[in-house]
Amino acid sequence: MPNPYEDLFDNSKKEQQQENNEEAFDPIEFSGDELVGDGKEPLDEVLDCVNLFREKAEAFSKLLSATKAVDHKVINNITRFFLVIEDKHDQESLAGEKKYHALLCKKFIAIIYPMKELAKIHLDTVTQFNRDIDKDYYSVEKLDRVIKMEKSQAVDGINLQRQILADAASDLEILESALADTEKRIKNYVDVGGVHNISASEMVLLKSNRENLTLGREAQFDYSFFKINMIDKTAIKLGVYLKETTAQYLGKLMTAFEIK
Repeated sequence: MPNPYEDLFDNSKKEQQQENNEEAFDPIEFSGDELVGDGKEPLDEVLDCVNLFREKAEAFSKLLSATKAVDHKVINNITRFFLVIEDKHDQESLAGEKKYHALLCKKFIAIIYPMKELAKIHLDTVTQFNRDIDKDYYSVEKLDRVIKMEKSQAVDGINLQRQILADAASDLEILESALADTEKRIKNYVDVGGVHNISASEMVLLKSNRENLTLGREAQFDYSFFKINMIDKTAIKLGVYLKETTAQYLGKLMTAFEIK
């Protein structure tokens, strides 16, 4: 094995090295690429977020179809009273109600976690759009008409994101209502005795655990933020994306991930 310290004590080698110093020195050349990132423009990055959301939304939309939340929609008590409609969700036994409650929780969980993942992509998209894209946005590499078209694609993509998240929020709202309705029926079995008996303590815990789920504490995500009103629906339908209003929207959007 060569001695790594040999050069330190060999004067002849030192002298030879000094004589050939200029020949031995090779300056490092910089091409400039080291100081540049991936070169993507802000609008391209926004469109990447739009495409990523769309890609993941394909499977998510099929999940919403498979959970069939609408099958669990609760009929208003007043409607039941006046139309004498039977409660089709009544399981007619404590065991049946518990099983139905567990099924509703399972469907809720199946939706809320992937929805949160999509909502994070939505947050990234809106954040960058609001920060970097405005009416004066330009590109040194693209024509104005291309920029205009891509900005329109970005707005359409953001509105599509809101539509899909609103659809998921609607399904979760149906399931939350169905869970609360099921608990009302289970409450009728508290301390009745026999095989159809549930203690008050078990009932309280059942409701408490459900609230942790439906209020977003378990997933650390407030799905209810994505419920949209008629004004929002109209704006989305018309493809409207107003910077001054969406700045407020962005601030509120961040609170959806700040559950306490």
